[in-house]
Amino acid sequence: MSQTIRLRVLIDTEGDNNVFRDIEMLSNATFEDFHIAIQNAFNFDNSQMASFYESDDTWERGNEIMLMDMSMDEKQKVRLMKDLQLKDILTKSENKMLYIFDFLVMWTFFVEVVSLGTKEAETNYPAILLSVGDAPSQDSKSAEDLFGAMKSEKIGGEEDDEEDDEFGSFSDFGNDEYPSY
Repeated sequence: MSQTIRLRVLIDTEGDNNVFRDIEMLSNATFEDFHIAIQNAFNFDNSQMASFYESDDTWERGNEIMLMDMSMDEKQKVRLMKDLQLKDILTKSENKMLYIFDFLVMWTFFVEVVSLGTKEAETNYPAILLSVGDAPSQDSKSAEDLFGAMKSEKIGGEEDDEEDDEFGSFSDFGNDEYPSY
C-alpha cells in the first residue's frame, strides 16, 4: 500500500489570524506536485517562481529545492522540484520546510510534517484535510509594500535618512556637474 504524508502549510500573513491548510500527499509525489497543491489550496495562480528550503526547528533556511534551474554556474548542482519526491526529504513527523513563492513580494509558507500514513482507497490525492482561515489574495501584497516597509524600518534606532549621511543626498548634486547629451 502507498504511503502518505500529511503536511500543515501555514501562510505568513498580516494580523493575528492563523491561515493554514493540512494537505495530504502521496509520499512518491514530487515537490513540484506539492508546489501545485499549495497553489491550489491557497487560490494562487502559479504565475511566479518558487522554492522549498529544508529547515530546522527555528525555521532557518537550509538547502534549496528550485522550481526551475536559475543557476548561472553549469557546474553547480541544483535540486529541482520535478526531480525530488517528498519521501526523499520528508521522512518523519515534525520535519520542517519553508516554501517561498514570488520572490518579489516573498509569500512565505511554513511547512511541517504532521503525520505519515497509508493511502486510503477512496481518497483522491492531493487532499485538503483541514482548511483554517481565509487565504489572502495573491495580489494583496505588492513589491511597493515590501520595499516601503524596508525603507521605513529604523536602523540602529535612528531613521535611515539619506540626507544625514556623510555623502549628502542625491539632490545635493547640481545638474551642472553632469554633461547633457
